[in-house]
Amino acid sequence: LLKAMQRWRDNPTLRPQNLKATADGPVLQPSFAALQNGAEQNVLVFLEDISQIAQKAQQLKLASLGRLTASIAHEIRNPLGAISHAAQLLQESDSLDQSDQRLAQIIQDHSRRMNLVIENVLQLSRRRQAEPQLLDLKYWLHRFASEFRGGLAPNQTLHLETIGSSLQTRMDPNQLIQVLTNLVQNGLRYSGQTHEQAQVWLRLFRDTASDLPVVEVIDDGPGVPVEQEQLVFEPFFTTENKGTGLGLYISRELCESNRAWLDYRKRDEQSGSCFRITFAHPRKRAE
Repeated sequence: LLKAMQRWRDNPTLRPQNLKATADGPVLQPSFAALQNGAEQNVLVFLEDISQIAQKAQQLKLASLGRLTASIAHEIRNPLGAISHAAQLLQESDSLDQSDQRLAQIIQDHSRRMNLVIENVLQLSRRRQAEPQLLDLKYWLHRFASEFRGGLAPNQTLHLETIGSSLQTRMDPNQLIQVLTNLVQNGLRYSGQTHEQAQVWLRLFRDTASDLPVVEVIDDGPGVPVEQEQLVFEPFFTTENKGTGLGLYISRELCESNRAWLDYRKRDEQSGSCFRITFAHPRKRAE
């Protein structure tokens, strides 16, 4: 901030660069104004949190992208379906050698990925309004974990730990299922990259500082590199060859529409990732 003020003094016409007070803090836009107090020359410093402005701009951009995608989805899907079907027929041919079979499989894989991107962007434009309900998170999470475990592979495990009894919030249960399913599936996938037995831990507790209910989704995978921690919620950012980069973005959007907050927390002295959902007080209703 001091360097920004010094640059402003050298040239007041330059716009100061954005800055962060802490690594996980809000993006701040500094600005300065000269104050003349008799013979003294003072400076008034303004610090504006532009995180919300940047987020709204991102939402407008994606809403426009969703409308564009909706208008051309039919035109894209018809040739995409024809390409996928032709590749499938090629794979069934007895005259193809192994290398051509592999090329046909690549066509199939990328056709599915393109269709998934279309589906996810359409979901952004069609997203329905949240319908929050009063949830007993302890009971709700036990039921979610029980149902989720029914579809797990033998080498996958979902653990659940709940601390405290009366932990309630208001949230759309269907949207919470979508968020947790995405986070748990991501955790199992990354845990499986480094362990034969993929594991994810769900932890429910009350945050002592805010007195709000919190759910953490923890895995023991490789974790998020430091240089990518600020990018994980950016739309279309992905480290997976077959990923769309929209899962975490949509999850955060769904949380915010229910007055909850999803963020990434680095695990202390341990590998893996921790995604934390901080829920709203049950008396607060989503807008």
